[in-house]
Amino acid sequence: MKELNPEILKGFGCKLKKYVPFRSSFICETDKGVKLIKPIDKEISKLLFEYSIKEHLYKNGFKYIDRYHVSDKNTPYYIYKGIVYTMTEWIDGRECDFNNLYDIKKAFLTLGEMHKVSKGLEPIEGSSIKYYNKNLRSVFEKRIGEISKIKKKINRQSHLSDFDILFLKNYKEYEELSYRALEWFNKSNYNNLVKKIDKGKYFYHNHYTYHNLIISSDENLYVTHFENCKYGFPIYDLVYILKKIMKRHEWDIKLAHELLLLYNKKIDIEEEKNLLISLLIFPHDFFKICSGYYNFKKSWVPQIFIKKLELIIKQKRNVLNFVDYIENL
Repeated sequence: MKELNPEILKGFGCKLKKYVPFRSSFICETDKGVKLIKPIDKEISKLLFEYSIKEHLYKNGFKYIDRYHVSDKNTPYYIYKGIVYTMTEWIDGRECDFNNLYDIKKAFLTLGEMHKVSKGLEPIEGSSIKYYNKNLRSVFEKRIGEISKIKKKINRQSHLSDFDILFLKNYKEYEELSYRALEWFNKSNYNNLVKKIDKGKYFYHNHYTYHNLIISSDENLYVTHFENCKYGFPIYDLVYILKKIMKRHEWDIKLAHELLLLYNKKIDIEEEKNLLISLLIFPHDFFKICSGYYNFKKSWVPQIFIKKLELIIKQKRNVLNFVDYIENL
């Protein structure tokens, strides 16, 4: 890694005392505290959208984020010798542990707090804006249609692989889950929800997981890395983290209930409940592995796909029990 020039810190109004390389960044001790300097290779327009999101959250009371400092050019970056740098506060802490109940609860409460103000976003001029895929029905239907294509592909083969056999023994239950998810989607009043989300300019983090959640030494949870953030349904974050937690905890219904209650204390999910149920039921992991095996065989060796599918199938009974619980929310 190249050395860090003090001029970069000066551009952010700080005097560099010393620094330590950290991954692709620099931890810097300055006259204004410890900072993190990072060279970036993304387009500035994308950085401006991310900056807009962080500023919106901060100014609306959600302050536990890796907020960008503004340079002496009044930009959330500083350009030195053609390289773009950002500066944030250094968060002295540890990654959120998804095997630790205290950490998990903190993550859900924090998500609810963030989602309370995840609306009304007005990006600054020059931002490259990201939108969610509004045609969710087509996503579901495309995935369901892939099962028929896979079966036809298998039937054309003269020899069945271990993966083929595993798929044929188990696909029906996952196909049934897909149709159940689609039924809940049909009851979700989705088009009206989309109008509400668009009109209210709601947004979501889009990668709310343990390595982007830092618990500081004073036990505050900071949300970091907003580069994947999009306009769209905040509950996508809820679905994403809940499924991750469930996979680690054998789809524990009691835990799921407790976490949803925590989130619901901050955000009323009643209006979007049917959509939430639909998204939680849909067997995305099963489709992802099967699609990966049959469409991109050359990227991984078959044994890796088999192990991943076996792990999904091993959890099947617990998943089905979880689905029964979710459908009775």
